[in-house]
Amino acid sequence: MNQHMRRLHTLFATLCACGGATLGSTTLGGTTVWGSPAAPASMARRGEAEPVRNAAQDSTTSASTTQSTPPESDTPPEGNEPTPPPSRKDRYLVKLAAPAAGGTEPAEPASFSGRILLFFVPDTDRWSRVEPADAPFFHKLQPIASRAVQGAKAGDTIVIEDGGLLTGFGGPLDDLDGNWRVQAVLDRDFTVRGHLAPGNLVSESKPVALAPDRGDEIAIELTRTIPVPTLPTVDGVEWIERRSPLLSAHRSTEAGREVRHRAGVVLPFGYHDLAYPRRMWPTIYVIGGFGATHLAAADAAAALRASEARGAIPQAVWVFLDAETSWGHHGFCDSETNGPVGKALVEEFIPFLEERFRLIAAPSARIVTGHSSGGWSALHLLLSHPDMFGACFASAPDPVDFSAFQRTDLYRDASLFVADDGSEVPSHRTPLTPREDRVLMTVRDEISTERALDPDGRSGQQWAAWDAMWSPYDPVRGGPRAICDPASGAIDPVTAEHWARHDLARRFERDPARVSELFATRIWLLCGSRDCFYLNEAVERLRDKLSAWRDAARARGEQVADGPGTIEILDGLTHDTMHPAAQLRFHRGMMEYLRAHGHGEEPPRPAAERGGGR
Repeated sequence: MNQHMRRLHTLFATLCACGGATLGSTTLGGTTVWGSPAAPASMARRGEAEPVRNAAQDSTTSASTTQSTPPESDTPPEGNEPTPPPSRKDRYLVKLAAPAAGGTEPAEPASFSGRILLFFVPDTDRWSRVEPADAPFFHKLQPIASRAVQGAKAGDTIVIEDGGLLTGFGGPLDDLDGNWRVQAVLDRDFTVRGHLAPGNLVSESKPVALAPDRGDEIAIELTRTIPVPTLPTVDGVEWIERRSPLLSAHRSTEAGREVRHRAGVVLPFGYHDLAYPRRMWPTIYVIGGFGATHLAAADAAAALRASEARGAIPQAVWVFLDAETSWGHHGFCDSETNGPVGKALVEEFIPFLEERFRLIAAPSARIVTGHSSGGWSALHLLLSHPDMFGACFASAPDPVDFSAFQRTDLYRDASLFVADDGSEVPSHRTPLTPREDRVLMTVRDEISTERALDPDGRSGQQWAAWDAMWSPYDPVRGGPRAICDPASGAIDPVTAEHWARHDLARRFERDPARVSELFATRIWLLCGSRDCFYLNEAVERLRDKLSAWRDAARARGEQVADGPGTIEILDGLTHDTMHPAAQLRFHRGMMEYLRAHGHGEEPPRPAAERGGGR
């Protein structure tokens, strides 16, 4: 999870009050919306949509293939029949613009297949600086609709309307009321996470005035191709890409596509100074939260390299790792879907980096750290590879005890959506008072929104990423098995048991002495008591299990490892406010750790004192 990229939404009433735009609370295309019925069996999978006719054959292709019309009668009607009421069906005509001749862009394919998505935000001042396609949003529920397309060509127009192949979230399109801005995306790339991947087509944002008592026809044109981002030039940062033989050979990798390790390497003050007293450096491996990549190195470099900060920030080579796959954050957790991502890091990438950047090749000189999803990843790496990493500093990690998976016990509860008392299970909150929270999003909201983005689990969002990390691979689905039924929220016990293999608390229960020692001597774990995603509950439960086992072991007269490691819950801090607070604590802790293991250093003397000319 991540404060920047993970989630959307708010309660229905809040969106209705945000300025003249309202939405219904039933179903969109028959899919789950606000607790509505299950999706129809006719829901198309990626690549199984009806063909889109060429513009020369037919100017539109309707998504409502399941709606039938009565057969024509050979007998004329008797008398004057009443005039039928006008249609109140909204139709969105999404046109694939023809590529401009003579341009410098790469040649477009002869046809387009993938998914057309519509994103809506209220047309108000509050949302004026937001692009609808930047969804999903944490704080406001937003209507989303999508349908699969196959074989579309430049100049074709695809019709998006309720029914048939459409999936969505936020109520039927026909029930939208008020002033909105709508934006369309053709998601045709599955090599990069999310619908805003390079190569996808996107329209401009378009204002629309909608009313549920009339039918509207809105023309939208996909005119822009999302470019491949360019790497910024930043002093002291080197961008590394290296082919991974292990991951490129993984069975779920598309034929002929190489998978590459990526990192942003921030070099410390004095690295290139031949007169500097040290030549070999410890390494701090940074794993960002959900949605973050190695590009975070560009933003962090100035602070990490500042000469005036050398007394407060560990002097090391900082390696910002890329934990993204097309499914989402992979957590460096070997899985049937993502492949041996942890093994590839340890066996392929780290040895290469240590040779390339004069890094100390010793566990005591390797620290791994992360926040949110990156925090879980850091813990997982140290517990899985204690001979590779010497210390872990993790904050607000994704659930570390699956018996407290946010507000759900995956081993005992029947549903992710509904609690034992019948209430909706919350997923995202914000504090109102010291004891009261406002729920911004439920688990039903979150999973339904991911399904609206892609019903095959390829949304690239949080639950899709967890499925890819921990679930068995389903060859029929062509992806990981889902942890729950997306319509009812019923937990799949087979998948839950597979997830249990990666539960850090279960890992402790299987080998308590070893895991307890690692937490006591090499792990620093912090979480806020008001974590926005309820992640503190799993941290507290794991802390209590460790404490109870240690007390019982001491009572039996057994020796229990002790050390500087800690698990702390910081009162009043949220998921977002925990991160900067953790950085201050962790930087001091890292410096103490490196000094204790002979890898620290004193602040360098001025060049004149060293007799150098720099």
